[in-house]
Amino acid sequence: MNGGHAPLRGPRPVARSLAVVAALAHGSLSAQAPVPVPAGSDAAAVAALAATVRPSARQLAWQRSGCNAFVHFGMNTFTDREWGDGTEDPRTFAPAGLDAGQWVAAFRAAGMRGLVLTCKHHDGFCLWPSASTEHDVANSPFRGGRGDVVAEVAAACRAGGLLFGVYLSPWDRNARSFGSKAYEALFLQQLRELCTGYGPLFEVWFDGAHCPADDPAVFDWQAVFALVRELQPDAAIAITGPDVRWVGNEAGRTRAEEWSALPLHQPAPGPFATDRQSWRALWALRERNQDQDLGSRARLAGAAALCWWPAETDVSIRPGWFHHPHEDGRVKSLPELLDCWFGAVGGNAVLLLNVPPARTGRLADPDVAVLADLGRYLEATFGQDLAAGAREARSYPRAGELYFAQPVTADLFELAEDVAGSGQRIETFRVEVLQNGGWRECARGTTVGLRRLLRTEPVTGDGFRWWVERCRAAPRLERFGLYRRPLLLAPPRIRRDRDGLVAIAGDGGELRFTCDGAPVTAASPRYTGPFALPGGGTVRAAAFPAPGGGFAPAGGSRAAAVFGLLPREWRVLSCSSEQGGAEGAASAFDGDPATHWHSRWSPDSPGPPHHLAIDLGRAATVRGFVYTMRADGDNGTIADYEFHGSADGERWQRLAAGTFGNVAANPVPQVVEFARPAGGVRYVKLVALRELRGRPWASCAELEVLGR
Repeated sequence: MNGGHAPLRGPRPVARSLAVVAALAHGSLSAQAPVPVPAGSDAAAVAALAATVRPSARQLAWQRSGCNAFVHFGMNTFTDREWGDGTEDPRTFAPAGLDAGQWVAAFRAAGMRGLVLTCKHHDGFCLWPSASTEHDVANSPFRGGRGDVVAEVAAACRAGGLLFGVYLSPWDRNARSFGSKAYEALFLQQLRELCTGYGPLFEVWFDGAHCPADDPAVFDWQAVFALVRELQPDAAIAITGPDVRWVGNEAGRTRAEEWSALPLHQPAPGPFATDRQSWRALWALRERNQDQDLGSRARLAGAAALCWWPAETDVSIRPGWFHHPHEDGRVKSLPELLDCWFGAVGGNAVLLLNVPPARTGRLADPDVAVLADLGRYLEATFGQDLAAGAREARSYPRAGELYFAQPVTADLFELAEDVAGSGQRIETFRVEVLQNGGWRECARGTTVGLRRLLRTEPVTGDGFRWWVERCRAAPRLERFGLYRRPLLLAPPRIRRDRDGLVAIAGDGGELRFTCDGAPVTAASPRYTGPFALPGGGTVRAAAFPAPGGGFAPAGGSRAAAVFGLLPREWRVLSCSSEQGGAEGAASAFDGDPATHWHSRWSPDSPGPPHHLAIDLGRAATVRGFVYTMRADGDNGTIADYEFHGSADGERWQRLAAGTFGNVAANPVPQVVEFARPAGGVRYVKLVALRELRGRPWASCAELEVLGR
């Protein structure tokens, strides 16, 4: 540990049943197989046994990668979709200037250590020439039909020092054999091609979307795992697999308690990769991936077995997973990326950050810029561990103290358990600072695992210490670090009132803005006060530091807001039904995303379609709309939609139709641009054709109508 800490001695062991002691006596419990819980074990015994579960070598190597790039690139890039249907013409895939070296350089600049490429997404289009299908890159114009995107990316990773991994979608909308035993053979052939032709892989990623269930008559997951183990024994099998689990969201968040040692509530007698009963026990746990509690003492109760199954947190740098030109202005800001990074990497998970290349085959400039900012910020933060300057270090069974010759200021605390040797044990802890001769609490946390990072306000003291309050066995801390983060200018806050006045506020620096959707630069107009924007538009703002005024992204600390036509004169023309009150139809355009329109819900609620029609008060030229889901859950969230316009409220023209892609895992406002603007529209109608989970109702928190 930092500061010369001596190895910690453990506290008095928790009382254990003789059966658990016997299990521990039989050697390491870090093998690939789950750890059985002896019958009759009490809660304390199960918790003690969970403290002995440790990662395999491949899991540990994968966890230590910390942050990796996810690259969604393929047919959807060229069709401007999120989920293709498999009927696309391979000739559509035509990147003119694929530059995988540019990708790798950008990811290295951000401090990433690996890259996972979507070699085949749900549309079935293969980015390598596959003998299994004609729906592949060999039948595209790329490199004259002789190209291989997977090979180019793998080579760029080797040259640039990044680990390389592959994503292969188990769901294939192009393969007519999907859902049959014949598809399993096709899938295994594709997997073999990826595992043999592109060098060492550190991760093999199987998406959970519509993936085949484990049914030997149709799809044998053990055969899939066996093939990876045979051809790529060091690769972690992720998401639908035994080595890595999905954290449960696509927003870059982890749980308050993120455990890697987890309970199985069905018998699991053998290794997951070879024993079907064990795999099905893990599959049952996989079905609960979105639960907020997976591994606490309460969850351990009644466990039949225990396993090490660490979390991966995937999130996109953009609203979508594939590149869409209209999202170039909606790339996550540096503060947003830092929240994801510290939450995942500092929350006992691995961050998989998706950065999708454009149709040119290169990463877009806004993405590259913020990745460079992320790397600069992390380098400035972790360049000096203040703990290394301690004049004295003291160790105790459940605590460790650092003393300094001069007062030290820190606002970031790092704890890491020795998971390789001792597993995950800490349940709650606190960090204290020594001030005026006494200790006071300055930070508090729950689980630690591989790495826990706590951001706080700046704290100055003559010493710092960690103190474990609750643990499953003697804590074994590998690292206790102290850091000082550079002052980061926060993104401006952009608001519009009901009179159409836009106000921009910031916490420091110089504010500059645009209201035509153009990127903000240091030469953009300076913000001096509220301005009118009754017709709506995209407002972008950035805070630029004064000389010596803190850390700011290269392009300034940015924010953006999309405003539609001013709803001051709007009224409800009609709706299929409404709950009333805060769930009345007018709540869909009241400017408050905390309220929403909800169609009537009851046991006998009629199913879709549902609609909400609005009188805009005057005719306008409209070019699109923004649908915002309710803020308190997904009840009523629209999946399939139509949007209509009318001049008289009687004769309607359909202006757009489609599916709000991936709103279950990534519930961000959905911006829909029409193929061409529609003039003379006074009335608009949103039609809900299908609810996210098939329920017979619809809801909408805010509906913005975009004017010219």
